[in-house]
Amino acid sequence: MGKRRSKGVGLALLIFSIIVFIIYAYFLLASEWGITILKFTVLGAAATLLAVLAWIGYTMATAPELERQ
Repeated sequence: MGKRRSKGVGLALLIFSIIVFIIYAYFLLASEWGITILKFTVLGAAATLLAVLAWIGYTMATAPELERQ
């Protein structure tokens, strides 16, 4: 029964993502909120990239030194 549920969840995610994309495209292209939506999209992308870079930097800075033989 696990595979059947997994396929159902996958189908729901597929349909959800298509619907959200259509709504996003409408607000971006056909509404007066287009520039604001675009600004928040770029802001979110920049925040995500910088958060990943910060996490990598933190991990490298706090990692224990490896012993060399």
